[in-house]
Amino acid sequence: MKTTINLILALLFATSVSAQTYTVFIHGKSSKNHNGVGTTDVNSYWGTNANAVAGSKIFVGYDGSTDPRTFGTARAQTNITTGLTNYCKGSNTCKIVCHSAGCYAIEYWLANLGDTTTSKGFNITKVTALAAASGGSELANLIGGAGNAMDKSLQVTTARGAYNHNLTASVVVNHVPGYKSRFGASAILPGADDFAVAFHSSCGYNRSGGLDKCQTSFVSGSTTFTQYDGHVRAPSLTSAGLNKNHSEIMNEGTR
Repeated sequence: MKTTINLILALLFATSVSAQTYTVFIHGKSSKNHNGVGTTDVNSYWGTNANAVAGSKIFVGYDGSTDPRTFGTARAQTNITTGLTNYCKGSNTCKIVCHSAGCYAIEYWLANLGDTTTSKGFNITKVTALAAASGGSELANLIGGAGNAMDKSLQVTTARGAYNHNLTASVVVNHVPGYKSRFGASAILPGADDFAVAFHSSCGYNRSGGLDKCQTSFVSGSTTFTQYDGHVRAPSLTSAGLNKNHSEIMNEGTR
C-alpha cells in the first residue's frame, strides 16, 4: 500500500513539475519569412519587444507576405495549429500575444475552430491584440491589386468579410490600440490611428469608420459602433488607447 501511495504521489509531482505556462507570439505583416514554431523568433520580428513579457515564450512564425488565413508550408494557419497543439494542451496553458495581421490570423483560427478551445483540448487564457489589423486597413485599400497576398487580405472589405468576428471560441480578445499617427497616413486612415491601422480595426469594432475612443460602444453621428462579441479593450487602458505607433505598441505584450 505504501509503495502504491508513493507511486501516485510521484506521478502527481511529475505532472505538476511538467506543466508550463507559455506566452505565444504571433507576428503580423513582414517582408521576411519568419517560418518556424518554437522558442526562436526567426528573423527577429519581435526583437527586444518580447522581453517585456516574463516567463516561457513560444514564437509562431510564417511568411509575412502571405495571406494570414491560409494553410501550407510557412503559412500562418498551419503553424498556429502546430504551435498551439504542441504547447497549449494537456497540463500546459497559453496566453497569446499578437501584433497587427497576426491578430487577423489568430482570430480567424479561433472563429473557425467550431467550438470552445477547451472542448478541443486547448488551454488558452486570453489573446492580447496589439494594434490588431483584423478589421483591415485603408492603406491596404490604397495599394489595391498591386500588393502581395498579405496586402490584399488586409483590404477593409476583405478582412471584415473573411470570417465571423463574433466567434472567438470563448477566448476573450483584449485590444491594445495606439493613436500616435504621422503625416500622410492620417489623411487616409479614419479617426485615431497608429499610422498603419485605425481604431475601428485595432479596437475590434463591428464596422469601419472614424473613431477616437476604444470602448464597448461608440456613437458617431447617427451610427452606433460596437465591439464584436468576445472583444474588449485591455482593462489596463483608458478609452483613449496608448500614445504609441504601430511598431512601438509591440512592447505592450503584458497587457
